[in-house]
Amino acid sequence: MKKTSQEKLYEAALELITAQGYENTTVLQIATKAGLTERTFFRKFKNKADIFFAGGEQYSQMLLTKMKESKANNPLANNPLAIVLESYFYAADFFDEHRERTVKRQKIIASHPDLEERELLKQSKIEELLVEYLLTAYGERSARLAVRLARAVYSVAWEEWLENDADSLHHLLEKAIADFNELKNY
Repeated sequence: MKKTSQEKLYEAALELITAQGYENTTVLQIATKAGLTERTFFRKFKNKADIFFAGGEQYSQMLLTKMKESKANNPLANNPLAIVLESYFYAADFFDEHRERTVKRQKIIASHPDLEERELLKQSKIEELLVEYLLTAYGERSARLAVRLARAVYSVAWEEWLENDADSLHHLLEKAIADFNELKNY
């Protein structure tokens, strides 16, 4: 399958920034490495940072779609936390399939404060979208708690996954949920 120019630029950016650092990598270098022009780069992205956030909309849509499917496939499901967690399992499977790219991206983001801040803002926006969806069937407190608790559990698994290449994110999420359930009964 032929890669899009956006995918080529993303892969070039990952490779170059991993090797040279974020500050030492130019847009021209990324475009050249991708076999494209600087002009093509700027048709796809406003700046170098945008490369790492272009998939945010797709990610949030992936989570929302899975939440809708979960609710539709189990009309008796009355637990908003379970609905959100199921969508995170779906995301975990996606990231397990794209582990190398994802870990490189996260290391780049962690290396630059502006990128970290933008990542936090992206996560906050995604959480609000998930809350909005849950508000169609649940009260505000339940919706917010479900999203925030699910995000906290997922974050624990995510952080461990980034540091530990011996286990899948899916499995680590299962373990985090088990630990959460144990803490609830503490």
